[in-house]
Amino acid sequence: MEPFIQAAPEIDVNAIMAAIEKQIQERKDSGLLKQSDIDEIVDMELQPLPDFQDIPNVYEPVLYPGFEANVAPAPPAEESFGEKGPAKAALKALRRLLEPWRRFMNRPVYLELKNEAAGLRRIAVQSSEYVRLLHNALHNLVVESTKMKTDEEMLKTRLRVLEDRVEFLENRQRALERRLPGE
Repeated sequence: MEPFIQAAPEIDVNAIMAAIEKQIQERKDSGLLKQSDIDEIVDMELQPLPDFQDIPNVYEPVLYPGFEANVAPAPPAEESFGEKGPAKAALKALRRLLEPWRRFMNRPVYLELKNEAAGLRRIAVQSSEYVRLLHNALHNLVVESTKMKTDEEMLKTRLRVLEDRVEFLENRQRALERRLPGE
């Protein structure tokens, strides 16, 4: 029959358990722990931990090395249909004659668009960095708030246990006061 919990062969579970028992005994000997506290911890109802560890971290660390290597490639250029004939040859010759003039006329527009695209690319890269930083900050806030909520629930449970103890002690005190003749 297999054990209920299995560990990797390189992990010495017995040594870990012995260390834990030794620490508990040391705390009991020093007066930090009482047997009643240990029994209370053993009998305490287990609360499930939130699954904030299951949240995937889709971004790399803050500096994002290799970000450019992970950018999607540009779409392939459209292919021509491969038409042949005298009209196509005539248009090709006309284009060859008019190409220098077209480049000359379009050069100022081309340079302006090129400079504008470079500026937009710089802004886009900077914006994506801000988005990544904000995402990581928000992710960390969610994780921390989840931890704090878990701690709050555990403290509420502990408070309920302590309230029950105080109530029990008050009832015990009243019972003892009733038993003792008027002192």
